[in-house]
Amino acid sequence: MNRNISRFALCLLAFLVGAMVALGSEPLHSEVKQIDFYSLNPDTRLKLFTETRVIELVITNPIAGEAVARVSQDGATFGLPRNVILMGATRGQQQGALSLIEMGVIRTGLKLELGLRNRMAENRLLTQPLNRIELSNNPGSVH
Repeated sequence: MNRNISRFALCLLAFLVGAMVALGSEPLHSEVKQIDFYSLNPDTRLKLFTETRVIELVITNPIAGEAVARVSQDGATFGLPRNVILMGATRGQQQGALSLIEMGVIRTGLKLELGLRNRMAENRLLTQPLNRIELSNNPGSVH
């Protein structure tokens, strides 16, 4: 009987160690080249890195492109949260004053166009080109 308990304890220990390794090996953040924000879940957290800023986004309504944004100059201290409307990836204004937007997409190498109060052209803002996009796998916190 003691032998059976020992075997069971060893099997249970092996299972628990395996589960800890499997669960612990998933990174808190995964780096992506592009993301379709319409397909994200509410409360998904993103970090967008430009040359001079880090932008934290918490997706609140992916279908409408709504998010809460906070901006940091140093990547550690972030400003107050602000509601934004995500438009999509763009190179910015081209010849003839046209600005083509890939709606619903955030992509490295391109700027992100945001609406500050609504989608009206006068309320839009462009980020600098994005160097990196991090998708958080931990919705409870932003790192």
